[in-house]
Amino acid sequence: DNGGAVPESIAFTLWGTDNIKTYGESLAQVLALVGVRPIADSLGRVNKVELIPLEELGRPRIDVVVSCSGVFRDLFINQMNLLDRGIKMAAEADEPLEMNFVRKHAMEQAEELGVSLRDASCRVFSNSAGSYSANVGLAIENGGWEDE
Repeated sequence: DNGGAVPESIAFTLWGTDNIKTYGESLAQVLALVGVRPIADSLGRVNKVELIPLEELGRPRIDVVVSCSGVFRDLFINQMNLLDRGIKMAAEADEPLEMNFVRKHAMEQAEELGVSLRDASCRVFSNSAGSYSANVGLAIENGGWEDE
């Protein structure tokens, strides 16, 4: 029991095959937590997102950190860009910090790291192109586990 409090941050791992099987359910969950709505064009393709007004959302925007698998990265690069765009929109929204944890944490990180708010609001990550694992085996093989 957390006394009805909402979490300020949540982490997601997005997998390519899960996204296919669920028709993007995990993407929808991330967008919903951040308080972002997908906007479809006249053909039904989603190429834009918009912030859901706080009055309509009825709760704070949750800060979501997303780690995407290599297969997800390769198959759903456009969706990764939409997630990134939506999260950055939330971070840049002029809203009270107690109602926008994305902005609250991005502002804290920007100050701590001496970077722009936009840079500090990066929340969507993946391995580099061509990489399809956590690279733990490679780090052990190369001795990187001792100093990384």
